[in-house]
Amino acid sequence: MKAGQINGVFLMHITEELAYPIIAKLKTIVHYNINIMNESGVIVATTDATRMNHVHEGALFVLKQKRPLIISEHESGRYHGSKEGINLPIEFLGEMIGVVGVTGSPQELEQFVKIVKVTVEVMLQQVHFHSQLQHQKTLMDNWLLDLVHHHYFDERKNESFAHHYLHLETSQKVQVLLVQIDDISTHSTTNLPLSMVKEELLRRMKLQLPKVQFQSFITDSHCVIGIPLSICPTKEEASILANRLQQHLQEKHFRVKTAVGNGYSGVSGYRKSYVEAQNCLELQESFPQFTDYIHIQDWGIMDFIKQIPIEIRKEFMNRYHERTIQLSSTLRYTLQRLFDSQLNMKETAISLHIHRNTLLYRLESVQELTGLNPRQFDDAILLRFILLIQEMNKEV
Repeated sequence: MKAGQINGVFLMHITEELAYPIIAKLKTIVHYNINIMNESGVIVATTDATRMNHVHEGALFVLKQKRPLIISEHESGRYHGSKEGINLPIEFLGEMIGVVGVTGSPQELEQFVKIVKVTVEVMLQQVHFHSQLQHQKTLMDNWLLDLVHHHYFDERKNESFAHHYLHLETSQKVQVLLVQIDDISTHSTTNLPLSMVKEELLRRMKLQLPKVQFQSFITDSHCVIGIPLSICPTKEEASILANRLQQHLQEKHFRVKTAVGNGYSGVSGYRKSYVEAQNCLELQESFPQFTDYIHIQDWGIMDFIKQIPIEIRKEFMNRYHERTIQLSSTLRYTLQRLFDSQLNMKETAISLHIHRNTLLYRLESVQELTGLNPRQFDDAILLRFILLIQEMNKEV
């Protein structure tokens, strides 16, 4: 489909590629010869292959006079390339863009040809609006790919594109919801290509979510969704929304993880929220036991440690490697429960279902092996850091 503008009015140009599918569909239900002519009066689609690409002078009359033309049997020789029948203008957005003609006795065709005209116009509108939606989707896809690019980011260019082409109000605070679908390719078949699977997932996500600022797949397994902070003003509300979406897609047999960044305004803020959501997903990989940690704020100190460059983390760990490598899984789990209980000995013993004396024995064993006393605040912080970094470094 070709298109252009005259004085700001959008014009569609009827081509063979655009008109042929329409004729093919009509041919299965209509037994009259039907022709579709473009704005130059050339037959670009027809049920009579012998007339293809011929100039239809009857269509030229319709285009010039801007009114229907009825050609009787004895007038058919008057218009070159025309036959007995009725020719009506094809209109789109108030403009005449072509002509549809049906061959046959005008008396028999009077009502029928009007139905054909409306059918052709409706089908053209459907093609146009689908094309517009696809164009808008492509613009959104490209904009988001630039927004989340690992290295290149032009804030001014990205902001301008958002305003002029997507009509996004970037002053609005938005939090990014990042959806990771690990097995999306397994749902693809010959009859259901990956692109259609992704379209169906986008449709389902739109049904589950309130009004979103933007939404698009940035890879075959990751979808970025911008949720206005006004919709979910608190961390808890955003987490509930993300968890609900995750459960819905899991019920449809997809392996899904979701993560949410903080709310910011401006394209730089949106990019920051995306990075936070991405960090949140990576932390979920490192600590799968924390299945309810969906929002970046849930991770607290773990998110802070993740921001420390790997080289510095490794250098720090080298100081304690020899001492902490001897810790058994039982002692590591005991320390984890101690930290979860805010160093409260009684709560830790209860959570482990052990006697307080057993807990004391384990903590003394930790001190003997590492030289760090987990009952003292400073040493407990060091042990907490060491265990967290060890878990994170497993993913490196």
